[in-house]
Amino acid sequence: MGGGGSSSSKNTTESTNTSGQNAISGDNLGVTIAGVNDSNIDVTMTDHGAMERAAELGELALTSNVKALGIAANLGSDAIDANKDIASDAIALSRDTTKLVSNSHSENLQYVAGLAGNQAKQNTDNLETLKELAEMKIDGGQVATSKQMTIVISVIAFLLVVAFVMRGKK
Repeated sequence: MGGGGSSSSKNTTESTNTSGQNAISGDNLGVTIAGVNDSNIDVTMTDHGAMERAAELGELALTSNVKALGIAANLGSDAIDANKDIASDAIALSRDTTKLVSNSHSENLQYVAGLAGNQAKQNTDNLETLKELAEMKIDGGQVATSKQMTIVISVIAFLLVVAFVMRGKK
């Protein structure tokens, strides 16, 4: 008789999901790393000597400022006097320019006032003419015709009187 056998089976499955996708919204001023399977990342960054150059520039600025302060201290009152002269000249130029602009402005205002006066006179004349035309339109021109007829009749009457007087003297 036979002995029984034994059998066994083992199955192990390990899955690692890796996505190489990433999304950045807004300004990306840093570093983005995608598609990395393990957590050990070695990153080396450099400023390409920017910090060293910035330190040199700062030192140069300090040195030049110290030299400038030394020169200014040596110049002392000469620099102050020169600045006073420059300021006085600038004030005088500003005053003269203001006076020139003010005079020009005054002349322009006088010119505009003259134009406004002329325009007002012209407007008044135009309104008078329109008023006369409107009066003629209202009475159909009868007032003007009546005045003319009175003049014509007066002239004819005068001529008739003169004619009769002359006839009577003959």
